Amino acid sequence: MLHSLDVLIGFAAIMLLVSAAVTMLTQAVTGALGWRGKNLVRGLFTILNQVDPKITAFCAQQIALGVVRHPLIARAEGKAGTVIQREELTRILLELAAGREPGGKSLDEYARLTLKRTLEANGIADPAQVLENIHLLGLKLEALRPDWPSSVRHGIAIATEAPSQFAGRIHACFDETMDRITQRFARHTRSVAAVMALVVAAGLQLDAFDLLRRANTYAIVPENWNWGWAKLPGIALSAILLSLGAPFWYNALKDLVGLRPVLARKEQAHREQRQSAHDGAVSPVPTQATGEKGDLAAIGAAG
Repeated sequence: MLHSLDVLIGFAAIMLLVSAAVTMLTQAVTGALGWRGKNLVRGLFTILNQVDPKITAFCAQQIALGVVRHPLIARAEGKAGTVIQREELTRILLELAAGREPGGKSLDEYARLTLKRTLEANGIADPAQVLENIHLLGLKLEALRPDWPSSVRHGIAIATEAPSQFAGRIHACFDETMDRITQRFARHTRSVAAVMALVVAAGLQLDAFDLLRRANTYAIVPENWNWGWAKLPGIALSAILLSLGAPFWYNALKDLVGLRPVLARKEQAHREQRQSAHDGAVSPVPTQATGEKGDLAAIGAAG
């Protein structure tokens, strides 16, 4: 039992090592393709259509790009951002409509005018004034409630100073839209991870069946790269297991390593119990040493 557990620990350790490489390759591919940022732009496009169903695709696209390129959201070197909070989106849209985005105006004027009309149609007649009121209330809340998180203070400031249909529609559709684009991105990432796992498993000839047989002494890079159709099922199984991801194998390895001392103690207890039973079953050979000694003593006394 303990030997089988050691084999599984060795197998999980190797799969964790290789799956970490698969994860790195997957992140490199998705990062090079910019999928996370593209999915965020698509989600913002959807939100803008929810706020104003009449907005044109060109304007919605330009506004969404202006949001992800905003200095508050953008990554290093001005690259488009990949994550945004609901309160951040509301403030950035107000800034874009008012022409107050940091670093100068970055939005097309036609798209800016469209955004301003959209806000006006949803209860925000003066974006610049509303933005100023939000900033002032945020400062007051920071002075009064410094223990509150900044996201809470900003949310209260927006809800107090911009109680309009515009903020209500963003709040109503933001979470659901972001959940959907997160699921879409995760689905695309799993597809890339499956392809990377197949490439790595085939490149290393990582046969899962052979790996289980030789888990304790298996070399990651095969000594002789020799393709054979008989390896195909094992390589396919390896690709499937690798696509589960490094976190899965890390947890599996942690659980197996934690289980090993428990099984070792139980096996030691069983071994001691069997040894005790064996010692009790074997009786000593009768020698009658005591009786013979008594007889000799008696003979000596008689003489």
